[in-house]
Amino acid sequence: MELPAPLRQAIDEMLHGIPVSEIARAATVLSERYRAEVRDGRLHMNADLAVKAYLATRMPATFAAVHASLDAAAAAMPDFAPRTMLDVGCGPGTVLWAAASVWPELETATLLDASEPARRAGRALSDNLRQVTTTWVAGDATLDLRGQAPHELVTCAYVLDEVAPASLGGLSTASGR
Repeated sequence: MELPAPLRQAIDEMLHGIPVSEIARAATVLSERYRAEVRDGRLHMNADLAVKAYLATRMPATFAAVHASLDAAAAAMPDFAPRTMLDVGCGPGTVLWAAASVWPELETATLLDASEPARRAGRALSDNLRQVTTTWVAGDATLDLRGQAPHELVTCAYVLDEVAPASLGGLSTASGR
């Protein structure tokens, strides 16, 4: 599955001028962190270059996997047409783009992530997603969910390996369940 054209173009613009060797080195470090499920208190996307490596190497496959999941949900619930979304651990907005592709009715999205570089990139990318009004929130997925307004669609994808096992209970506690 291809990334939506406006997203692909925005990513290409973000990556313009960065040597391929730098992206490749950062992508190797990022992939090693993901594969090893490193939990050292640092975010996987803790710097601009790590985010750009994600955009170049991991986002297309992540988008495709999330899109397939959301497509399956849409097929199973044909009357479900969410207008509001909360994405917990949103990174640079991969799930946002997939959700907007599956549900063009989506109007607003709240995107919560602890990584300022990921949120900064996501904000820039979401400027190209005209139909959805986004709110980018700094926050920890296990601590900062209380007080969130109800949303019709709530997602949390590819973030659990960054959460310390002792903190996982905070996700269910914060959601009120």
